[in-house]
Amino acid sequence: MRNTIWQQVQSGQIVSFLYRSKDSTRAEKRTVLCIDPSYTYRKKSTGRNVKLFVGLQLETTLRGPITARALDQAIKLLGGAQMDRGVAEIGNFEDNLDDTDIELVYKSLKRFIKKHDVFRTFFLRECKKRRVYLIDNYRRLPASQTKKLINEQNLEKLLNEF
Repeated sequence: MRNTIWQQVQSGQIVSFLYRSKDSTRAEKRTVLCIDPSYTYRKKSTGRNVKLFVGLQLETTLRGPITARALDQAIKLLGGAQMDRGVAEIGNFEDNLDDTDIELVYKSLKRFIKKHDVFRTFFLRECKKRRVYLIDNYRRLPASQTKKLINEQNLEKLLNEF
């Protein structure tokens, strides 16, 4: 787990942060797979633009983690896991996603989201009030994905030696 800043969070990374929802009185620690770190949404009631952090909530302090089988299914739907600069990333996201790309990701996950209820949006302004931690090795990744990441790390080390 590494301390980072909100501006450096990218799509596909797993992050952990404290967030107080609108109905709650206290903040809750959440671990989230980022889909879009800064999604702009126009509110229908006021017409104002708000920035949202969009992701799949993997675990919280009150509800616990999602099952390993469900996480494996989500990883496969997003395109698998790979290493990027020493950090495990899920899916093959580009560095900058536009709204149509986000909608395509949502459509590919639509059945999964309805079944497991893990899709969450967070007000980015509220998120930025607290620290964010980048999870470099999520301990609940399924065995098939961790083996793939370990092989990729070993291959990277061999290439760096030569």
